[in-house]
Amino acid sequence: MVHALEEIRRLLKPDGFLIDIHGFPEPTIIKVFQGGEVLYAEPKRLSESEDVLRADEAVAEVVERGLYVIERSDEFDFHSYCSSVSEYRAYWDEIEPYEVDSREEEDLVREAEMSAQVDEIMQAAGAGVELVFDERTRMTRLKPVR
Repeated sequence: MVHALEEIRRLLKPDGFLIDIHGFPEPTIIKVFQGGEVLYAEPKRLSESEDVLRADEAVAEVVERGLYVIERSDEFDFHSYCSSVSEYRAYWDEIEPYEVDSREEEDLVREAEMSAQVDEIMQAAGAGVELVFDERTRMTRLKPVR
């Protein structure tokens, strides 16, 4: 990741900047809502995201080395909405295509059980039910030091 940030710096126009957007290491929370009421809420995984920890470390390293300065950083809640468990699975398969290969069997079993539970809750709730992923996210504007 540090190498990528170094290359981006090299490719930026003289007045350019880099916007880094990534989540916090804490797990994404999966929620089921109906009419503003929370029917279900659980973390997607039990452990922190290693990828996000590495991204944080990479940004910190290039700032510490004087390659970039942080001009501004904001945090916000990022919500993704799905209408069904199958849409949820397709969404995560697309944004994290290699995650399944790196997870422990226990995590895969837990996710399958969670998906079944969420599907059951959504089917029982009927109309107006929403499946939401709640992720705490950081956006940072990095200015290259020339």
